[in-house]
Amino acid sequence: MVNSASLGHAAELNALSSYSAETASPVTIEQNVQWNATIYNISVAGCTIQWIARNSEIGVIKHWSRCTASLSDQLPLWEKIGVEFFSKDKNAPAFRTLFWGRLEPETQNGSRELSLRLVLAAYQSPGWDVKRGKPKSGDLNGFVRDIANKKMIYPELRELFGRFQRTIVFSSAEKVLVTEAAKLPFYEQLKQQGVKAADRLPFDCVAWFTVSHISSHIQ
Repeated sequence: MVNSASLGHAAELNALSSYSAETASPVTIEQNVQWNATIYNISVAGCTIQWIARNSEIGVIKHWSRCTASLSDQLPLWEKIGVEFFSKDKNAPAFRTLFWGRLEPETQNGSRELSLRLVLAAYQSPGWDVKRGKPKSGDLNGFVRDIANKKMIYPELRELFGRFQRTIVFSSAEKVLVTEAAKLPFYEQLKQQGVKAADRLPFDCVAWFTVSHISSHIQ
């Protein structure tokens, strides 16, 4: 039996998968006095994405979403927000940092793709000790940062900023969480990759990205 919630979720995913930068809903721009911020918001088919640009932190954007669609399906919505931000925000030239927040979604309706990718990247790394749940050398935060870049767990973000002639790099990981694979909501997917129930792996952290202009000067 298929319940109504499942049907609703399927409808949301089908709607999002058909979006393009041209057909996505318009971006709304709100001046939020309480947060002293400009909020770029797009909502469609039960999916809401925001870029929050606080005037007290010029150059920093907080990315927030409540969306179960895949990151690749969210990409056209991100691009719509990016077009509005880069063309209209007075502080856009100073933009240098994207604050993603935790890889585990902040809301129940959120993508866990980055979390899943981090787990698999660590599992496949010869530098990770699955029994002890820590890097074989170096610090935990540095390991997560480096493996996220080496295994490129954020290709959608790289594609997004490439469209705006910018590069993006996972620059900092904080408050990394490690647990047994069996406790993760996507353990069935992990088993297919050879991960054992008792393997201890990093699955979450607070993530920061550095965004830079692509130099037009060829050396």
